[in-house]
Amino acid sequence: MVTETTDAYSPEQPSISSSLYNVKVSPEIRGISNKNFHKFLNEILSEIFFQLTKYGKKDNVEINVELSRDLEIPEWREFVITVKLLEMDSMKDEEFFSLWKEIDGSVRDRISSIKDLDKEVLEKYGKPMIILEKDE
Repeated sequence: MVTETTDAYSPEQPSISSSLYNVKVSPEIRGISNKNFHKFLNEILSEIFFQLTKYGKKDNVEINVELSRDLEIPEWREFVITVKLLEMDSMKDEEFFSLWKEIDGSVRDRISSIKDLDKEVLEKYGKPMIILEKDE
């Protein structure tokens, strides 16, 4: 599946750009003009792909990146990355939860290790909520 991309996902990040066929970025995220946000997002996606590769799952996923509206407080936006594993009926629940914990933990560690992380980006968009889904 080919999705729209922006120049924010440039060849300087080959591990991500070569895998973009299964990443969908919402128009709202694409419209963010802060280059530091897109560097931040590239770091996160890179880590997600690294973990998926370790589990042998990177070729069978769909990733959606969006700012989701909170139902109780509509003006509040949440940075959400959904990783949907496609046709994974052979994956046991324990393995699924282990993968989710690995992805979530490694993304948080990666964010903490970014030396020149723009504090404004974190204040405005926060750390992403990572959701892992199975296609059943």
